[in-house]
Amino acid sequence: MKNQELVDYLVSCGVCTICQLRYLRARGTEYNDINQSFQRLGVKVPENQLEDETNGISTDEQPLKKPRLSHCSTCLGIFSEDFQRELIEGIIASDFGKYDSEGIVLAITMPMSLQLRQLSMWFALQRKFGPTVHSNSPPDVPIKEAVKLILHPIICKKLDKKYDANGLMISIDLRHTVEEHEVDKLVELNRVAFPGKTLKRIEISRGLLEKQYQPSRVKAETYEKYLPIPPPAVDESLSLKSIDLQGPMVCVAGRYRKLSRELSHTPWLLQGVRQMEDSIEEIIIRSVGPHFTETVPKITFMSSGREDVDVRCLGKGRPFVLEIPNSRHSSLTKERALAMEQAVDKSGKVSILNLQVVPREQAMHIKTGEEQKRKYYRALCALKEPATLEILQKLQIPESFDIQQKTPIRVLHRRPLHTRPRTIYSVKARLQRDNPLVLVIDIVTQAGTYIKELVHGEFGRTTPSFSSIIGKPIDIQALDVVGIDLDWPPEVDNSLSQ
Repeated sequence: MKNQELVDYLVSCGVCTICQLRYLRARGTEYNDINQSFQRLGVKVPENQLEDETNGISTDEQPLKKPRLSHCSTCLGIFSEDFQRELIEGIIASDFGKYDSEGIVLAITMPMSLQLRQLSMWFALQRKFGPTVHSNSPPDVPIKEAVKLILHPIICKKLDKKYDANGLMISIDLRHTVEEHEVDKLVELNRVAFPGKTLKRIEISRGLLEKQYQPSRVKAETYEKYLPIPPPAVDESLSLKSIDLQGPMVCVAGRYRKLSRELSHTPWLLQGVRQMEDSIEEIIIRSVGPHFTETVPKITFMSSGREDVDVRCLGKGRPFVLEIPNSRHSSLTKERALAMEQAVDKSGKVSILNLQVVPREQAMHIKTGEEQKRKYYRALCALKEPATLEILQKLQIPESFDIQQKTPIRVLHRRPLHTRPRTIYSVKARLQRDNPLVLVIDIVTQAGTYIKELVHGEFGRTTPSFSSIIGKPIDIQALDVVGIDLDWPPEVDNSLSQ
């Protein structure tokens, strides 16, 4: 089978020049200049057909062409310049302008008629050219691949966007008037071609077509009783059923300081009843979320660990990240970030800094090696009798040591009962000024250590504990997190925008 013979037959079947190149197995940039590609392949196409159709990528300089009287029998006009124009206009008329994403990705749902017509043409080519057309290997570049090679670059160029798999997703649902009739015929064909499998209409899927409908499994004579070979050209092009937009997932990171001893990490509910009116998560999302998305409740808040309700987090704060789906904005100016930081600060309960958009893949930093991180604490601890020099000396521990810690009773409702080994890296105690019953203890521990239980021992469930080390009862009155060993996200000073 020579290229010219193939093209002449395809032309006689009402196949457009782009689809002719598909059947010539063109790849990549070969679709950009049809004339040049046909010349390289040694093919001459009727001039009137080239004049009626686009040269692959349409340009603003090309004059408007008269509407075609019929559309390609295999692609139903999906590669025509008229359809490209309709598609671009449809995207622009949607909410496309609300999103500032630099990149886009297309998800195009095409009618099953396109697969049926590919199969019809496959049968037709076998009849025309015999065994040179294989029964198990399609004779064309799949239309899905051609759409990616041709339509995607055109749409990106027209919309002045780059392709980005993580960018704004434009979901396009295409339909054609012939689809309902052709799929009904397919249901009838299926009962005859595969009598052991009685499928309902809804079970006829694209996957089924790809898997079962090949010349090696269905006879052309059987197929032709229900659907024509070759497929006929059509008077109407594809139509846009819907265009849906899904903004990218944007990650906003920063560090928070918890200033209140009466604030939960996330909304605290017991048996459906709120225990506190606010939380760290809600305060931050309330100030940051609305700028990025209308679906604020779908934002996910993550942090590098968490504090108890009555524990403050000071110093440089605790790293956190917001995963914001369907985001309208993919960037954050310093001015806007500063306004968000100031809005959170006004709560008087939480303060944030270093607010910035980070690449999605970096968000995992917050969980990577979580138990290997070091945490720095300052605990205010009470004795039942005045501290002695011996007690202070026993709580000066510069070398690391290990403890065994059972899940505390206070968290058994949300944590399984386990005994966990934890490393204490250093302990340094001093008397609180003018109060010999109170010690200020600086502690460096492995992440995941329960500090309150490390102090009092919880009836021997944590061993050793400070109480067992000094041989006397000791309890914790207040606790602050003063440092977290995670150098992320990068430091930024959003106030420099002023």
